[in-house]
Amino acid sequence: MRDWAGGLPTDVLLSILHRLDHADVLISADRVCREWRRAARDEPSLWRRITMLWHERFTGLNRLAMAAAAVRRSAGQCEAFCGEYASDDDFLFFLGEQAPCLKSLRLISCCDVTTEGLEEAVKDFPLLEELELSLCNNVRGGQYLAYSMPHCH
Repeated sequence: MRDWAGGLPTDVLLSILHRLDHADVLISADRVCREWRRAARDEPSLWRRITMLWHERFTGLNRLAMAAAAVRRSAGQCEAFCGEYASDDDFLFFLGEQAPCLKSLRLISCCDVTTEGLEEAVKDFPLLEELELSLCNNVRGGQYLAYSMPHCH
C-alpha cells in the first residue's frame, strides 16, 4: 500500500492542514506521518491566524497549554488569535511576548481574563486593530464588549 499522506507537496499539505481546527492539528497531525508532524510543528504560516474553539471531544485537555503551543508554533508570526475558554491574564501577557504582530484578538467565554489584566496586556499589542470580547464576565462592560483602541476599528 502506498503512503499517500507522506508524499504530498508541502503546499498541498498546508492547504489540508489549514482546513482543520487548530486543536485537531495539535492533537492529531503528529500521528499521521513524519511529513505531517513536521508541517504541523515547523510551518509558522499554518499558525498565523489561530482559532481555538472548543468542542466536547476536547473535554479534559489543557486548553491554555494547547493555545500556548499554537502561539509558540507561529514563531512570532501570529496576526490573529481567537480563543474560546482558552485565555487568562497570564496567557494574554504570554501572547504579548510571543505575538508581536498581533492585529486581531477575539476572546469568547474567557472568564479568567480580568479588566486589569486586559488593560495591562493590550499595551504589548502595538499593531492591534481589532479586539472583541464575548462572555468574558470578569471584564467590566457586561456580556459583550468591543474594546476600542487607537489602532482598532
